[in-house]
Amino acid sequence: MLVIAAALALFVQDEPARSGASRDWDDVLDTEIGAEWTGPHREYDFWIGEWDANWRGREEDGLHHVANGIHQRHRVFPVLGGKAIIELAQPMEQPSGEARGRGFSIRYYDEARERWVMAQHWPNPQFDGVAFLDQLTGHADHGRIMVYSSALQQTSDAGRPTIRRYQFSDITGDRFRWDGANTTDNGDSWTTWMVVDFDRAGPQPDLPATSAAFPGQDEDLLCTEPPHGALDRLEGVWSGTALSPDGTSEPARLTGTRMLDGCAVLVVFERPESGYRSFTFWSYAPIFQRWYALYLNNQPGEGHRYYAGGVAEEGAWFGALPGAAIADETTPFIRNAAGDLPNAPARIGWTTLDDDHVVFRVEVRGADGEYAMRRVYDLSRD
Repeated sequence: MLVIAAALALFVQDEPARSGASRDWDDVLDTEIGAEWTGPHREYDFWIGEWDANWRGREEDGLHHVANGIHQRHRVFPVLGGKAIIELAQPMEQPSGEARGRGFSIRYYDEARERWVMAQHWPNPQFDGVAFLDQLTGHADHGRIMVYSSALQQTSDAGRPTIRRYQFSDITGDRFRWDGANTTDNGDSWTTWMVVDFDRAGPQPDLPATSAAFPGQDEDLLCTEPPHGALDRLEGVWSGTALSPDGTSEPARLTGTRMLDGCAVLVVFERPESGYRSFTFWSYAPIFQRWYALYLNNQPGEGHRYYAGGVAEEGAWFGALPGAAIADETTPFIRNAAGDLPNAPARIGWTTLDDDHVVFRVEVRGADGEYAMRRVYDLSRD
């Protein structure tokens, strides 16, 4: 009996395909900072933790900001072993059944350009948002971090764009200030439209089990109308294989969850044997009548990418949109997000999208104009 019990225990330990059901999101997202992500990658570590934020808009006189604004709780934690940092924001108080806004941002250090890059999504009851397309880029300097971007509302090529600036300043261990400002004259003057006081409320948050609701996913009160929700079936833990072009396969996992109170789906792909991990944030942008996926992996030197598609269903393909990723302060990423998809340099597709079985295919476009398989994930629900 002891021999049988020992063999059974060994089988359970070595069976990766069904090990995901009891995991938590700290493990899935890999929130433990690894030794390979050092130097400037750690410039935002002061923000890791839980924070009470007082969002203070401008007084009517335009010179001052209100003393007591909108209060939110922000949870900030590293992911992908420390390559990136995620922020989740939600109202401090929300009566049951009353929709309130949610906020998300992700940022990582781009080694090639020596710049920070961030993307965000802040849906609210009046506005479904622009998926995860809104982006800024910048750097740390003299104890401050400043990131810049063209405005979401693009101006003509002949005119000067409205440029945004987000600034982190007055940074200490337990508090700092954030402000958002715009310029329409290329920096000659700035209008500070928001000041936010952050006070630490706790250490790095302990993320819940994958079987529990993701932080900020409370009552599905936002983004309630179709086609929002088309990918909600990906919620849960899935196991199977990842097939490579040479015919070899390896164990693979998919872990999915709804987030932003119904406005997005987070999907994490893992290949445990190789140590590869990536995630995509899927959301629908009504302004373009398109679905978008923000993709980032744990490989050094690789930045984020966007994929877009008209529908999110079985048989649908999402084309890569290189121009949608921010390159500098004036990148017209919103305009580029409406770009053509038929000749995309890469694409991903849901070959099968059932309640208990999914097949996800990644292809790249060769010099001959034809698509070739890069990897195929074949997964079943645990």
